[in-house]
Amino acid sequence: MSMLDTKPECRVCKEEGREIDGDLAKDLLYSLFNPYHRERGNVNLFKYIRENLKNEEIRSFFENFSFLLNDMMRGYRYISRFWSDKLEDYVEAKRKAWEKIKRKLKEGELKREDVSASELVNYFYEEILEDLKRDGYLEEDYYKGYRFTRQAERVLSEKILQLSLQNLGGRDFGEHETEKIGVSSFLRNEIVEFDEFKHGFDSIDIQETLVKCALRDSSLRFDERDLVARESEHVEKCVYVMLIDVSDSMRGRKIIGALESALALRRMIRRSDMDELHVVAFNHRVMKIGDDEILNLRTRGRTDIGLALKTARDIVKRRRGSGVIFLITDGEPTSSYDPYLTPTMCALREAERLRSVDASLTIIMLNPEKRFLTLCERMAKLSRKSNLIYFENPLNMKRYFVRSYMRRL
Repeated sequence: MSMLDTKPECRVCKEEGREIDGDLAKDLLYSLFNPYHRERGNVNLFKYIRENLKNEEIRSFFENFSFLLNDMMRGYRYISRFWSDKLEDYVEAKRKAWEKIKRKLKEGELKREDVSASELVNYFYEEILEDLKRDGYLEEDYYKGYRFTRQAERVLSEKILQLSLQNLGGRDFGEHETEKIGVSSFLRNEIVEFDEFKHGFDSIDIQETLVKCALRDSSLRFDERDLVARESEHVEKCVYVMLIDVSDSMRGRKIIGALESALALRRMIRRSDMDELHVVAFNHRVMKIGDDEILNLRTRGRTDIGLALKTARDIVKRRRGSGVIFLITDGEPTSSYDPYLTPTMCALREAERLRSVDASLTIIMLNPEKRFLTLCERMAKLSRKSNLIYFENPLNMKRYFVRSYMRRL
């Protein structure tokens, strides 16, 4: 096979074969995933549909009819002949309008910043789904109608990280420093005696060695005992475990905020290429989540915090590095994997058992209710190395995770 046969396809060629431009597809996918994110546009999308309508009655009262016709398209199984003709006209007008908008965007007649992605999803939902499926971002799903592919997760991870980094100021991806003594390319300020079994020659502090030599002997006759070195910092791998509550009560903004946080942190960790992240979804069971599975998580079932903490402890115990456990939940446990313990006692016992591994616990509360706060405080106290954080708006969580992973310049 020649070099020409193995040359990767250029980005321009890939874009030419797509139904939707890459940047627009990214924004449309995000609007599908997070319906609470709203964009403002300067273009009236209604007019593109109205101008293609043949039925004068619908055209005259289009804004009122459009909501009813959308409901018919997505909900009703039986439609009378009176409405079926109008619906057929509306569907065809929408298809033509969407094709015209895509063409104008590709040719530059419409600017991307003037068109709202969230409004496009509202007006052209069915047409956009079909195009995104053809482009490989979505695939058929029996329950929801579509599910996100691995390609969509990669694109959305970039989008969510970009949103997370906005207005954070000058920061960089940092190493993870601990108080331990170790060997690395980073040096502390502490001066210690040189140990040939522990220090490299590049860690010798020449200036401090000469000062010590001069203080001992004014003639500056050097002795090996005068050698001093700067102690190395210990740079250690971190094993992140994100426990995401996917019980029934986590619907809406809560689950979207949690999934955004997982995607943003996973993207950050892959950039640093040092640490590892384990995402675990839990209700009354636990599910270890791999690539292309985060976006498709659904909320259902009860809440077993004890089982989640036990799973995190088992993961940290089997891996090398310091454990960092995040527990994202919105309420008290309602299930216990141990039949001899209540859900609350099971959660408290597993929080205490975290002492047996090298791990810190951060409990992220999505509910300010007093009894829930009391339980979280007890779990934090039992696990010792822990803290509590409350988010009134779960959609802000992703910024916290990105900020906590970055080091100030």
